[in-house]
Amino acid sequence: MASRLSQEEENYVRMSLLLIGISPRAARVLFDREFSPTCLDSSLKKEYKTLRDLQKKRIINQSQWNLLFPIVHVLLRNLTNLNPPYGGYDILPPLSEVTPSSDLARIKYYRNILAHLDEGRIDNSMFNKEWDDITGAVGRLGGQSMKQECDNLKTKILDQTNQEIMLDIKRSNDEIRELKQSVDSLKTANADLTEEVEKLKDTVPWNIRAQIGEDFVEWKDNDKIFIPTRAAKHVLKCIKENSTVTITASSGVGKTVILRHVALQMSAEGYDVLPVIDPCDIVKFYNPNKKTLFVIDDLCGNYSLNQTDMKVWEPFIEQITKILLKNNAKIIVACRLQQDKKEVNLKVKIKERGD
Repeated sequence: MASRLSQEEENYVRMSLLLIGISPRAARVLFDREFSPTCLDSSLKKEYKTLRDLQKKRIINQSQWNLLFPIVHVLLRNLTNLNPPYGGYDILPPLSEVTPSSDLARIKYYRNILAHLDEGRIDNSMFNKEWDDITGAVGRLGGQSMKQECDNLKTKILDQTNQEIMLDIKRSNDEIRELKQSVDSLKTANADLTEEVEKLKDTVPWNIRAQIGEDFVEWKDNDKIFIPTRAAKHVLKCIKENSTVTITASSGVGKTVILRHVALQMSAEGYDVLPVIDPCDIVKFYNPNKKTLFVIDDLCGNYSLNQTDMKVWEPFIEQITKILLKNNAKIIVACRLQQDKKEVNLKVKIKERGD
């Protein structure tokens, strides 16, 4: 042979032969006691309705239904009067529990463990502990002759055929492991690609998105010491119920703080919050596939009405109105109290056409 098996690999081979070769025969002995071969056909016909119910509940799958005979455990669990193990059939029973049903559960448990050992190795301590537990179950179900067969299997020299089978298993496990790694790599690459595609679909340029992210860090830090007021709660309620909200107040009363606090609350509820200055950005950055909140601070200038800023808005009123009517975009504005009629007229136009 090209290579020799390690002790851990030999343990795996012996455990495989025990659970795949001997244990099913021990379960078959119990099956034959519960369903005598001479009347098995009539027993199955008698329990046909029960079997169909098990199939509908997907306890028996279609391939098992077609074969039927190999599903020894399913039939013993569902068509006999055997008392189930204390903890059910899906967990390992304690060593003190040695009923036929608990031995079935014990064998099933270890078969599942074996099926998930990708490395094809079992260390000595684990091997000896599990071997004693399994062979005890086999002996109680199948009798002393099967227990003796288990004892012989534990010590006999594995022939070349057994070792070649193990090497084939090792090669298969290596291939499966490489395949899993390839699948994981593809998933990672696909996730990265999806992220890049989403970035490409973003209506906001990457550099502006980065600046907004930096602003948000500052907003969140400042918001930690914000104490919610009735005014802030009222503004939040209004922006949830309306497409536009304007916060107006005298200088120094906290319009900007409330504006940012409300924007952060809306961000937590799934809105893409975009601070803007130029009205054309509302048109450019609007994304019909996202809920968006456009945030505008000092709409009409810091201290007095800026006529140039006002005129910039007028060409975009119609487009902004159409955007607001689609119900997935909102605008929240903060501005100082002004007495200029043109400013008032602009706010009224946006509000009336956007609501």
